[in-house]
Amino acid sequence: MYQYEQKTDLEEAFDAMRLKVSKSTWLDSIYMLKHKWAECYMLNVFSIGMRSTQLSESMNNALKGHLKSDLDIIRFLKRVEHVVQDKREKELQSEFESRKKQPRIGMMAPMLLQASVIYTPAVFEVLWGEYEKHLAAYTVSLNRTNEFVIAIGALGGKSTIEEERKVIVNPANQMVSCSCRLFERIGILCRHALNGLDLMNIKLLPERYILKRWTRDAKSGIVQDMHGKDIVENPKLDAALRYKNLCKIFISLASRAADFEDCYLLVEDALHSMSKQVNEKIKGTPTIDAKKSMFKKHSACLNNMRMLLV
Repeated sequence: MYQYEQKTDLEEAFDAMRLKVSKSTWLDSIYMLKHKWAECYMLNVFSIGMRSTQLSESMNNALKGHLKSDLDIIRFLKRVEHVVQDKREKELQSEFESRKKQPRIGMMAPMLLQASVIYTPAVFEVLWGEYEKHLAAYTVSLNRTNEFVIAIGALGGKSTIEEERKVIVNPANQMVSCSCRLFERIGILCRHALNGLDLMNIKLLPERYILKRWTRDAKSGIVQDMHGKDIVENPKLDAALRYKNLCKIFISLASRAADFEDCYLLVEDALHSMSKQVNEKIKGTPTIDAKKSMFKKHSACLNNMRMLLV
């Protein structure tokens, strides 16, 4: 999945593997979907570094301690809410630390000083790693003025050199692109692109290469995507919040009323009545008489529910 960066190399390796098995129905079906799992086919996909089922596996790991055969749905949902709340508290703690703490910088480079103020500590560490590696770059100019071949030497004293990358620079608008497509996939400039900025004598990160989602102020103002378009809030968010609140009320009411038959019948009757009123409200505005009748029934239902909750 991640070993081959060139499509031809992946196809050759896959063909060699396929020849080793006689029946390869499953392999053939997987190969037909290679654009969804092979990294060389996803160089332009903004994945922020997430791999495969990493996100779902993280949630599964958080929930596995709460999965028991004798756990009913109500208690399970309450524990899910507890897990989500823990994650939100950790996020708030990380945000607090990122706003109050400044990372230590080993070198007084203008770009690192700029990034330490703008980026969160975790993202700054990633950029710092790329910046350190770009210092060991070997650059060869191609025939065209703005195209270079860049390779990175090992920092540990070994004489190895990474695979060469093609970098295109444009001094007029301070743009740089690299064939490894790290910025397109993660949103952080790679070591090769940073070297391309050096070749243009650009010592600070151009604004176009600073994604707001990686900054300390990511939650404030308007967030934009990779193409500079505003990301609007989910228009159905209010409805989702109302749905969540109603579910919380109904689940609590149902769990208490189910233990007593008279309470159960009372809630069932009230819900049937309210269901009719909701349907009438959705279909259109009722007449004045219907409004009066609806108000009386609605008030009676609310009073009954209040009595149950007391």
